Amino acid sequence: MALKRVLVALGGSEHMESAMKAAVRIARRNGAEVVGLAVMDETLVDPVQAAPIGGSAAAAELRDSRQQSVAEAMDEAIARFETVLDESGLPGRALRADGDAQECLVDAMKLADIGIVGIRHAFDYGTVNHADDFLARVARAAHRPILAMPTVAGEAKKVVAAYDGSMVAADALRSFATLRAFDPTVVNLVCCREDGLDHEAVLAEGRAYLELHGYTVETLGLDGGPAEAILEHATSSEADLVVMGAVGRRGLSRLLAGDTASRMLERSTLPLFLRR
Repeated sequence: MALKRVLVALGGSEHMESAMKAAVRIARRNGAEVVGLAVMDETLVDPVQAAPIGGSAAAAELRDSRQQSVAEAMDEAIARFETVLDESGLPGRALRADGDAQECLVDAMKLADIGIVGIRHAFDYGTVNHADDFLARVARAAHRPILAMPTVAGEAKKVVAAYDGSMVAADALRSFATLRAFDPTVVNLVCCREDGLDHEAVLAEGRAYLELHGYTVETLGLDGGPAEAILEHATSSEADLVVMGAVGRRGLSRLLAGDTASRMLERSTLPLFLRR
């Protein structure tokens, strides 16, 4: 599968820098274009809340102030993106959108091959933070791979891929293998042990698939809660990237449902490759 369009969120935070660097690396490897997206998120600029009696004027003033601050931050983010794009020599462009950030991002990803977003902040521009499950909701709705980036990240040479045999986990593994966004020296395929699951058989089928695509694979069964077990293993093994499904049945592919998603996205210092 050819990767030809990389979408990167221009959120103006420290996460944006690592997201842009990752976008350039991936686009250059695949001869792709890079599209930057900046969003005036109406849900943050003008959050739905009742104004106290006599407070309408103050609320309007706060809204106007936020809009101006966000507009200025968007301009700065786009200018920074255009500088990075010019220096890279890659084709691309910047887009602006107004509205709900989740809806804008999902819409922009319709014809993108991968979306790259800051793991903590997307489009808040220093105003009100997005909800903790923002990326989880985007991953569920977009049906496209998402790379959630921390503030610092380099080449993904050692990858931990979570696989439990479910269709969603298989989609994530297949997207990772076929998009060729990364060029790891080894993929560590992991599966949590749970009742009713032959984790050795699951790991064997996942390994066979990755090896068909030319990857060097190691396998390991994990014990404990999925989020904690994967993060602990990925950190202790000095992995550069974690690959996993976004939603699904019990086990690993349940990661982005509810509180587990928040813990994973809040705690991880590693890039996360998510796919529904």
